[in-house]
Amino acid sequence: MFKEKIGTKTILPLGTTILGIIFSVIGFFKYGFWDENIGTLPGFFPTIIGLLLTGISILALFQSINDEKNSSRKENWYPVLAVILIIIGNFIFGMYISLFAFLIYWVRFYEKCSWKETIVIFTIMFVIVVGAFGAWLNINFPKGLIYNLLF
Repeated sequence: MFKEKIGTKTILPLGTTILGIIFSVIGFFKYGFWDENIGTLPGFFPTIIGLLLTGISILALFQSINDEKNSSRKENWYPVLAVILIIIGNFIFGMYISLFAFLIYWVRFYEKCSWKETIVIFTIMFVIVVGAFGAWLNINFPKGLIYNLLF
């Protein structure tokens, strides 16, 4: 009977719980959380996000256990596959290109938005990511293997 309840609705929250714990531990102990003189340290946001991910994943895990029918549809794996492809794309093409390629593909082909809506969403996200993280916060995203070979 327990074997019937194990599906993607149970496996994914287990995996994200483990990832949340890993992010929290590495963020807190390796990069630090807070310094009285400096304020936030590099591990502040990974620790907070890891704790939130852990909490939400535990809630999703309890919900999946209480579900009478637990499906294993392939659509449940799309976000996991997308994250894996973005991580691989980071190493090859760089963070900006892999994120924006994913955004365009997801909005246009998965959500089936028009090209006009896709371009508007892309433009807004481009301004947020490049403007806020690149220009304002001066965060250097990975450039990728191709960029490093060319420049």
